[in-house]
Amino acid sequence: MLERSYLGKSFTVTDPDARVRQAGNLMAFEMSSGTLKTIPQATVIRVGAVERLQAGANKVSLFARALQEDGTPLGWTSTNNLQGKFVNETLELLEPAAGSGKFGPNAAWSRGAYIGQIGLVEIVDARTEIERISVDTVAAYLDMVSAAKLSGVTVAINSGFRSYAEQKFLWDGFEKGLPGFNMAAKPGASNHQNGIAFDIAVAGADGNEVYDWLKQHAPGLGFVRTVNGEPWHWEYDPARAQQAVQNHTYKIPTVTK
Repeated sequence: MLERSYLGKSFTVTDPDARVRQAGNLMAFEMSSGTLKTIPQATVIRVGAVERLQAGANKVSLFARALQEDGTPLGWTSTNNLQGKFVNETLELLEPAAGSGKFGPNAAWSRGAYIGQIGLVEIVDARTEIERISVDTVAAYLDMVSAAKLSGVTVAINSGFRSYAEQKFLWDGFEKGLPGFNMAAKPGASNHQNGIAFDIAVAGADGNEVYDWLKQHAPGLGFVRTVNGEPWHWEYDPARAQQAVQNHTYKIPTVTK
């Protein structure tokens, strides 16, 4: 299932103060006998639905409708109270709207040319913000997440697909030398716009457990490093990844650092 990956899963409440929110007002707490109602720590739950409160372009607060495993409702609580904080859970499937143009939210670009509309899936990133990734790469990415988890490593992204407007925003900030903006490709030229690029949270390079795991295992799963000087930038490109495996490396030949 590409979207709503949380359905059918079990989650453990890890916060000792997992407060229950009011269903009609998620900013308010439920009370019971004059005290705040909470879900006990270590409770195993299922999530029946997710709601969000928007706090910025992709910054949101997520809330889960918690159910006992037999389906009995426990109430709404923050997903931050759950083990894993909902990182890598998928949310909604975003299909292209009828008549969408080349500068719309689902418009894909490659090497400066518009290549069509693609379906996108929302996913919770390493900072518990919402990113989007192409429907064509969701399964491969989640397979890599699962493989890393078996090794005790958490793979998560900081950035996935970007619209033309989002890439233009980053490019303009970089060109103007504004604080907080890093080097960025021109709008239309970034592989973040064609659905294959992932910025993975590696917090450095060699010696970081995520990066070291990626070097060993990502190419065998179809992912390869493609940008010089950006150890966080990996792309789902099975052909080039297979070539990297044959060359006993994890990157394309032009990546030297």
